[in-house]
Amino acid sequence: MMISLRQALREMAIPLVGALLLVLFIVLQALGTPQALGGLGFLSPAQTSSPRATLESFRADASRATALLMEAYRESRSEPGLSWSESVTRKVEEADALLARAAQTLDLRDIPPVELEHRRLESVILLKEILDRVPLPDPGIIPGDDEVAGKPPASWNVPGTDLRIAHIADGARTGEYLFSSGTVLGLESFYRLIRNKPNLSGAQADFYDFFSQSPGHLLPPKWFSVIEALPTSLRVEIEGQAVWQWIAFFLVTGLAVGAVLAVRSLARNAAASQSGAVQVLTNVIVPGAVAVAALFVRYMSDNQINLTGRINSLVEEIAEVIAYIAMIWAVLAFSNAVAGRLYLSATKSIDAHLARATVRIAGLAVAIALLIYGASHLGIPLAGLLAGLGVGGLAVALAAKPTLENFIGGLILYADRPVRVGDLCRFGTLEGRVEEIGIRSTRIRGLDRTLITIPNATFVNMNIINLTNRDRMPYDRVMGLAATDTAAIRQEIETVAALVADHPKIERGSVQARLREGHEEKPKVEICALIATSKWSEFLQIQQELDLMLRDKMLSSAPADEAVPSATDNVVPLKDPA
Repeated sequence: MMISLRQALREMAIPLVGALLLVLFIVLQALGTPQALGGLGFLSPAQTSSPRATLESFRADASRATALLMEAYRESRSEPGLSWSESVTRKVEEADALLARAAQTLDLRDIPPVELEHRRLESVILLKEILDRVPLPDPGIIPGDDEVAGKPPASWNVPGTDLRIAHIADGARTGEYLFSSGTVLGLESFYRLIRNKPNLSGAQADFYDFFSQSPGHLLPPKWFSVIEALPTSLRVEIEGQAVWQWIAFFLVTGLAVGAVLAVRSLARNAAASQSGAVQVLTNVIVPGAVAVAALFVRYMSDNQINLTGRINSLVEEIAEVIAYIAMIWAVLAFSNAVAGRLYLSATKSIDAHLARATVRIAGLAVAIALLIYGASHLGIPLAGLLAGLGVGGLAVALAAKPTLENFIGGLILYADRPVRVGDLCRFGTLEGRVEEIGIRSTRIRGLDRTLITIPNATFVNMNIINLTNRDRMPYDRVMGLAATDTAAIRQEIETVAALVADHPKIERGSVQARLREGHEEKPKVEICALIATSKWSEFLQIQQELDLMLRDKMLSSAPADEAVPSATDNVVPLKDPA
C-alpha cells in the first residue's frame, strides 16, 4: 500500500515539476537579458563624425555616468530599507542612458550575441579607466570635422597606445568613427597593464575595480554591505574575481547540479508509470532541468554575482552551449516519446506511420532550427554553418538515396491509397493481404501465410490490383450438360442461366452462359455472373448456395445410368488469404 502511494505521489510530481521548469525557463529567459544600456529616450545619439568627436563624446558620457553611479551608491548606503529611493533610481536610469550612448562609440560587431550585453557595459567602463590613465594630446591635434571633410583619415591612434578609432567603411554605420573591434577585444588585457598607473582625471576610485567586485548590475544591491563586512581575505582578487565571487559561483553551480540530479532521480522512479502523459514528461523533464540549471547559473553569474572579463565570457558560453544542447535533447526526446506512444495506440496503417514519422521529422526540424540559432547566438558564423550543413546534407542524401526513395514511395502510397491495411491485393505474380504499410517498406501476408516485405519504392511501381475494393464478386463455374442434340443443349443452357439469375444476390443482367464443347468431350456450359456483395464471407455463402442449386439441377436432369458431372470442373476458385 505504501509503495503504491509513493509511486502515485511521484507520478503526480512529474507534471508539477514539468510546469515549474517551464515557468522557470520563461522567467530566466526574461531576466537573462540585462536592462542596462537600454534607455536613450532623453538623449541624442553619440557624436561619431570624426575621431575627435568620438573621443570627446565617449569621455563625457562615461565620466558623467560613473560619477552618477558613485553618487547613487553613496546615497543608497546612507538610506534605510532594502530598496532604492526614487532619487537613487533616477540617477541609475540616467547613468544607464549615458553608458548606452557611450557604447555607441564602440565597434561591437565581433562580440558574440551571447556576451554582447555584459561585454559592452564592461568595455565602456574599461575604456574609461584606460583613457583616464593615458596622457591624451591636445584636442586640436586630433582630427576633427574639418579634417574629415577634406580627406577623411582611415583611423587615428591614441598616441603611445594600441587604442584606435577607425573609419567604418561598410554596414549600418558606414562613415562613422568608432573605437575599432580590435581595440574593444583587447581592452581587458590593456587595463591589466595600466591599472596601477595614476588616474589623470582626478578620480579617487577605480570604478571598474568597484564594478567588478560588487554584486548586482550597475549598482550594488542594499545587501552589498554584508559583502563589504567580509574579511579582507574573501575580497582578494583571483583571475579578476574576488574570492567571495568564486565561492558564490561554486555554490550556485552545486545547487544547479543537485537540482538536476534530483529531477533525474524523480524521472527514473516514475518511468514505470502506466500513464502516457507521465511517460512522455519523464523523457523531457531531465533535459529541461539541465537547460533551466544552465540558464540559472548564467543569470546568477552575470546579473547577481557579477563575474567579469574572460571568466564571465567563458561561463556564459558554456552555460549557453549546455542550455541549447539540453533544449535540442528535450525536443528530440519529446518527439520520440510522442511517436512511441503512437506506436502503442495507433494501427499499422500508413496514416499511423506517417503520423509517427511527422512527429519525429517535426522534432528534428525544431532541433536543427535550435542548433542553427544557438550557433549564431554563440558567434559561430551562420553562413559557414549553413554551408557545412548543406555539404553534410548532400553527403547524407547521396548515402541514403535508397532510403529516401522508399520514403517518397511511402508518401505516394499515402497520397494515392491503392491499398490499405487489411486489403487483399495482387501484385506481380503474388497475392496477399496487407498487414503493415511503413515508411520504408510494406508487409503483406501471402496466401501461403508467408510474410512478404517489399520496399515502398518497388511496391509503388508495380501493378497493384486491390481485390478487396471490388464492388461485386465474380462467380465463375463450368458444369456438364445432360443434353446431346443442339436444341436440347440450347434449352438446358437457358434453364441454367435462368436458375442462376433468379438468385436474389445475383446482379441483374450480369449472368452469361456459354457453351464449352471439345471434340472428344461432352458438352459443358460456362456460367459467369456477379454476386452483389463485397464481403468475402458473404460471397462464400452465396457461392455455396449457387453450387448446390446447380448440382441439384444436374442430378434432376441426368439419366440414371450416367455419373453426375462436377459443377466446378476445371475451375480455380477464389481464395481467401485469411
